[in-house]
Amino acid sequence: MAMHNFVYSEVVRPDEIRILTLYPGTEGEQLEGSIRHIQLPPYISPSSSFPVDLQQQSSRVVRNTRRLLDIFEAQSRQSVDSTDSGGNTWQWRLFESSSKESRRRSIHGREFFVEEPVLGFECGRIEYAPESYDALSYTWGNQEKTDEIYIEGRVLGITRNLYIALTRLRSPTDSRCLWIDAICINQDNVQERNHQVHMMKRIFSAASSVIVWLGDAEGSVHATLEMILKCNWSRGKKNIFNYPEKSLRGLNELFGRPWWKRIWIVQEVVAAREIVVLLGDTIFPWTMLVHLCQANQLAEFLTHPLAPMVRSCGYQKFTVLDHFRRNRTMPLVRLVHCTQDYQATDSRDKLYALLGMASDLSPDDIIPDYTKPIQEVFLDLVRFMAVKRRNLDIISSGRFSISGSTVPSWLPDWRGLNTLRPLNSEEVGGHFYRASGNTDAVVDLDEFPCTLRAEGWVVDTVDFFDDAFTVTYVDPSRIRRWQRIASKNIDRITMSLFWRTIVMDKDHTGNQATPSFGRAFDDFISASDKTRSKFVQHFADAVTRAVVDRRFFITKRGRMGLGPPEIQPSDQIVILKGCHVPLILREVGDHMIIVGEAYVSAMMNGELVSDLEGGRYDIRTINLK
Repeated sequence: MAMHNFVYSEVVRPDEIRILTLYPGTEGEQLEGSIRHIQLPPYISPSSSFPVDLQQQSSRVVRNTRRLLDIFEAQSRQSVDSTDSGGNTWQWRLFESSSKESRRRSIHGREFFVEEPVLGFECGRIEYAPESYDALSYTWGNQEKTDEIYIEGRVLGITRNLYIALTRLRSPTDSRCLWIDAICINQDNVQERNHQVHMMKRIFSAASSVIVWLGDAEGSVHATLEMILKCNWSRGKKNIFNYPEKSLRGLNELFGRPWWKRIWIVQEVVAAREIVVLLGDTIFPWTMLVHLCQANQLAEFLTHPLAPMVRSCGYQKFTVLDHFRRNRTMPLVRLVHCTQDYQATDSRDKLYALLGMASDLSPDDIIPDYTKPIQEVFLDLVRFMAVKRRNLDIISSGRFSISGSTVPSWLPDWRGLNTLRPLNSEEVGGHFYRASGNTDAVVDLDEFPCTLRAEGWVVDTVDFFDDAFTVTYVDPSRIRRWQRIASKNIDRITMSLFWRTIVMDKDHTGNQATPSFGRAFDDFISASDKTRSKFVQHFADAVTRAVVDRRFFITKRGRMGLGPPEIQPSDQIVILKGCHVPLILREVGDHMIIVGEAYVSAMMNGELVSDLEGGRYDIRTINLK
């Protein structure tokens, strides 16, 4: 008997989503389930709370408080519902404590942070709370739909990786409620996809937990899994090196899996109330991975024979994710900078996957639209940031079209991977350059032809450059050669100015380098890898991060810098209003093109701002194409 394909019923309401009920089953049995529609509550920030101290509030609030407390007392209840003039229903919950410490309170399954008064109440808006469900975070893998799940007796094609994940998640005895993008969104309906993507943060924040599917635990990853589960992370000293070498080598494979490279995981991790990791048949809390990565900070890691291998594995992506999770939001441009090396099946998601975390966007500023060509999506972003936000940092990121392309050089291309990370892309705290001070961009954007006119200053010109480092190993002899070149071409060069240039004035953590950090410079250029101390290794790590895929250059005004591999003599160094890093520009006829951004000594932290605003450098309107 021929089976019919599953047909989606339409999503009607603006806050409506589908949920998969995965039916119980055992190994070898076909996957079966059903789909129902639920109403999703609005996203409520975990910081939303309404503490009240009766002795410090206005008389109106006190009267309302007393009215509610009277109800509590008369009805012997711990909570009361009330309706405001707009027809919104709220729940008020009484609490009291003799302590003054802060407490967490739960309302409708959500945690609220409440400063402790002597006596008061807290409230939360009552929404149409969805039935409990878990959200799955995974990679599609091969997009060919080679496997099937039967939804209400009808066939729905799914990818192999999703099929394996569902067989691991399926209970032999109980049904399970899940939200999964490939099943709960009609991927063939572009309008629905646009709208559901716009709600992604709410979907993941409303889930009881987010389940991260990392694939099967095979080979060395199985040994790594045993190490994760057995290590006593509660002790001050982690015993990670007591485990076989195979366990440590498995870190490379574990953190190298495709899930860590997927752009959507950033928002999924940030929005999650609780995260659990599914590796093979084993499920464990996200915090175990936190402890694993914290172990890498121990001094014994740096001197262990396997330390270089462990440092080179993809655990840095986990550190970035955990930072995002703790900070929740950041400006959109910084999000774009920090996630350039993440991947997306649809390149438009390099922007759309970040919108829910942007602290400087309102929900309707940029709306996902998968009918737009990719270039138009990126143009929308540049237009919004440059014209509406008067910020040009967005044009300093991405890969640039130097020649042979119809795409303007000022329109960054995020479709591929960019190994040259933006200068202002420190995710974990970090030092932020401010070469243009607090100036706002002054721009005019002509789409036909694609020309961006921006006010700025030409402050220097490239005079000499050396070959770029193209490998991750930095040969100290090359650094010594740079030092000799700088001493020969620059008057009154100081040791401090040179070492700060080769680390771009940042230490190994991304923070601004202190004078003490530079004391390791002499040992770095003379010591071998095997004899480096922890302090010197930190300096070496900072140098590596700064110089790989960049050229060392000298300017006509006697400055040093690190710039993109495409840099050439006579390229101009420009500071644009509203752009916090200097740009390397090249004259082409009556306009200029962007070659890339650059670190230039003695101008990254606003040292030239007073000269710029004081008229020492002529302000120009620069035509960028």
